[in-house]
Amino acid sequence: MADFYLNHPDKHKPEEVLIDLNVRSLSGDIQGNGIITQLIKEPSLIHKQKLLELAKNEISKQALQDDLSNKLLVAVKFGKSKKLYEYGMAALRPCVTSETASKFGVNWGELLKETKIPYKKRTELLATYKEEAENALNNYGFELGRSINSRDYPELFWQPQVPIENTPLLFGNGFIGAQSKILTGLSRGGVYRRHNKFSDPSRPIRITVLNLCEVGLDDFIEQLKERLKSYKFESLFVTKSISLKNFSGTNARAKVEEVVNELMEIQPDIVLAFLPQSDRNADEEEGGSLYHKIYDLLLRRQIASQMIYEDTLKNPDYYKNILNQVVPGILAKLGNLPFVLAEPLQIADCFIGLDISRESKAKLSGTMNACASMRLYGKQGEFIRYQLKDTLIQGEEIPKQFLEGLLPKKEFEGKTVLIYRDGRFCGQEVANLLEWAEAIGCKLILVECRKSGIPRLYNFVNKTIAAPEKGLALRISSTEAVLVTTQVTEKIGLAHPLRLTVITGNHPALISPPIEQVVETTLKLTLLHHGALKMPRLPMPVYGAHKTAKLRLRGIYPSSMLEGDCQFWL
Repeated sequence: MADFYLNHPDKHKPEEVLIDLNVRSLSGDIQGNGIITQLIKEPSLIHKQKLLELAKNEISKQALQDDLSNKLLVAVKFGKSKKLYEYGMAALRPCVTSETASKFGVNWGELLKETKIPYKKRTELLATYKEEAENALNNYGFELGRSINSRDYPELFWQPQVPIENTPLLFGNGFIGAQSKILTGLSRGGVYRRHNKFSDPSRPIRITVLNLCEVGLDDFIEQLKERLKSYKFESLFVTKSISLKNFSGTNARAKVEEVVNELMEIQPDIVLAFLPQSDRNADEEEGGSLYHKIYDLLLRRQIASQMIYEDTLKNPDYYKNILNQVVPGILAKLGNLPFVLAEPLQIADCFIGLDISRESKAKLSGTMNACASMRLYGKQGEFIRYQLKDTLIQGEEIPKQFLEGLLPKKEFEGKTVLIYRDGRFCGQEVANLLEWAEAIGCKLILVECRKSGIPRLYNFVNKTIAAPEKGLALRISSTEAVLVTTQVTEKIGLAHPLRLTVITGNHPALISPPIEQVVETTLKLTLLHHGALKMPRLPMPVYGAHKTAKLRLRGIYPSSMLEGDCQFWL
């Protein structure tokens, strides 16, 4: 920050240059971004001495003793705390945001492009960083070793024996097809299991189309009807078009609510809402988006919805791609199961995802009510049910009562259950789960699934860094591994791996299988996302649990249904 300021042509106007800039502490004494809100010009020796006594690290102390700090200190506000922290600028680094990019003389869009590093450039940067680290460590008598690689440590790396996209899936009528050919499987076999509402193949799906865009939909609806028929579902359509040209903000949401209420007289199975492109960022406004307004109005009536933005409809050539993604999701939201794993998972009888979600208050410190959620899947990865617990929750720990409610004795006695925790198990969660499992006579496999702060894995091709293949894993220990669950197809970018940790102990209800088996199971559970052809980063029990809880925090959930068997969140 000091370098930026001292080399700025307007440094004689420090208020204009510095106020409202985003910064971070170089020492990491406070996490996250802060904002410079005040300047302290020519601070007194007494004032600086007091700050030096409060400083907890050498970086902050040295910054308070340089020449610039005699002329100027900055006061930084972090997060929602009202407290201000005073720094010498050499202890801070500037953070460029879309709002402050002009102050740094850069174009935000061009800057984002520069962050997308080609693999050749990434290779050069890693070599530079390694050299800098070696030089720094040498001063303290340390040597930097070679990276962990499959040539020197082949036993630490794991990949599936069969490419994950070739995993066999089971569709209707016993048809088995590869994961890479889901649409073929649906066309030839139909869905694996129909919901009770559609057990009679002649019973059509009643679809109401709500068109809020200035585009014609006749051709798209006709193609949608034909696609559903190819998957062995009949359909009936009712279309309602309204123009929002003369409405905005609150008035637009009120108009949409009026129209949705009118449409409910028809009692559709699902509503397809076609939204204006401007609605994509409307959640940043206080009133929220039409997307979540419609979602809420319908879900409270236990009616499924599918949102489509107008930009995806402007080119009829794209209709096929839209249908490829949307139709399996429509079927799954109505309680049908498009497909499951053809070969049962051997590690457990069923799988549960656990998560707690909470939202920060908009203008105050602290958080709003939290929501705990779970998703239950069977031995072939088939979705069984979800469950929500809407309550005040202290910290990140899921209450004991809720945990016990997840595992009814009648349903789980004598079974082995693998439970994924989104993040770490907190507080007494493990102890409470094991105590209950022993009481009802079931066995548990407990796995932490962390998403952030995970080291990257690379492929190395022709002496150049490349993206890792989906399924590559690094075994950290017999109970922990880093796993790549996404495939990056561009010429730039790298996958963000997951970190899986198996809980171990001597409890009679606890099972700790080999980490390789947990990795393979986790990978296969990413194949079961019925709302899109692209495989998600997370195994479905965790993926769904997090999204369900997030929706609940917005007040969006089936009113009277904190438990159900339809994947409304897809």
